[in-house]
Amino acid sequence: MRKRTLTNGAVIGAVLLLAAGIGVAVASAATTSPKADGGSECADVFLVAKPAGDSAGTLCTVVDSSGTTVGGVTVTFTASSTCSGSLMLRASGADSTGAEFGEVQKVTCSSEKATASFTPVTEVASDTFLCGTLLADKYTAAQACVAIS
Repeated sequence: MRKRTLTNGAVIGAVLLLAAGIGVAVASAATTSPKADGGSECADVFLVAKPAGDSAGTLCTVVDSSGTTVGGVTVTFTASSTCSGSLMLRASGADSTGAEFGEVQKVTCSSEKATASFTPVTEVASDTFLCGTLLADKYTAAQACVAIS
């Protein structure tokens, strides 16, 4: 009985360490470099199932803006291998009053790419981020943020 308890404890500990590592990877995907006139940022995406932790592609957020005036946000997931089915891409941030917003689109992933275009607001708060997020069961939740100043 004691051997089984120690084995279970080791398995739980390994799972927690793996989850913490994935959390750090997702947290480090957000960027902090200011962009005066739009810009783009990318983050790595990983698999959550076998082989868990393997690279699955890249999520990129491109913001078309001039200062705090936003013309649009494009979020693109580019898979490193075959991609099929649908997934959710999200654009989020804070508008000119500081109120948070988020808009989600369900898109089809084909030919190793899925793209969604957003025009969530025309004006955002200064010194804020516009973020693109990938929401899918097969992949880790990835986020790439562009700083707006």
